[in-house]
Amino acid sequence: MRRLLPILSLLLLLTGPVARAQVAARVDTSAFHARQLIAPGVLLGSGIAIHCFAHDAIDVPVNRWVQEEWRQGRPERNFDNYIQYLPLAMDLGLGLVGVRSEHAFVDRTLETALGALSLGAISWTMKEVINSPRPNGVDTRSFPSGHTDWVFFGAELVRMEYGWGWGAGAYAVATTVAVMRNYNNWHWLSDCLAGAGLGILTAHVGQWLLEPTKRLLHIPTIAWDGVKRPAQVVLAPTVDPYSGVVCTTLAINF
Repeated sequence: MRRLLPILSLLLLLTGPVARAQVAARVDTSAFHARQLIAPGVLLGSGIAIHCFAHDAIDVPVNRWVQEEWRQGRPERNFDNYIQYLPLAMDLGLGLVGVRSEHAFVDRTLETALGALSLGAISWTMKEVINSPRPNGVDTRSFPSGHTDWVFFGAELVRMEYGWGWGAGAYAVATTVAVMRNYNNWHWLSDCLAGAGLGILTAHVGQWLLEPTKRLLHIPTIAWDGVKRPAQVVLAPTVDPYSGVVCTTLAINF
């Protein structure tokens, strides 16, 4: 047994850092990943491309079909003015009723606020600069769709926080709002595609800025809505240099 002790000690020393990394490592959900740009990039790029190069070929025929073949002179149905905020309420509220979320309530609120500031600034600037007439001729603030970007912003937050189980429902609401913006003749197809992409993108902006903002403002992680943070456990083997006895150091960080 004493002959095996040095070999065992050496193996523990070599594998200790690996074991420590495997046990203590936590996934940083706020990190930037290029794949997060795929969906918003496709939607936003498609909306811009149609708006700039295929408005008469795509936007106008789609709008004509919706108004003449589907709506057929029916009165406006403006429930989309209200359900656009439902995904945002889901993002902030589901965790409070016991649904497992990625972040605690304070973090979700901060993440939403950071994304909302980005979305509001970008969407308002685009509407003012692009100066696109609405299909109903009310004004020239059609591109992108404000209702659509806000509801897709909320839907992506729900998906990131609670997964696709709840996210699918939030995205169904978002898609309904986008369709109704066309049905009610307030937006072109390209407006809604760009709005959806912008909303998803700025939801990730809030995610990316969350941890840097918390560090900058010294905001602690406060878990009081049922979100249990995993403890970091470190098991580090050591060897007494005099006796050759193998020791173990256990550290738990809550």
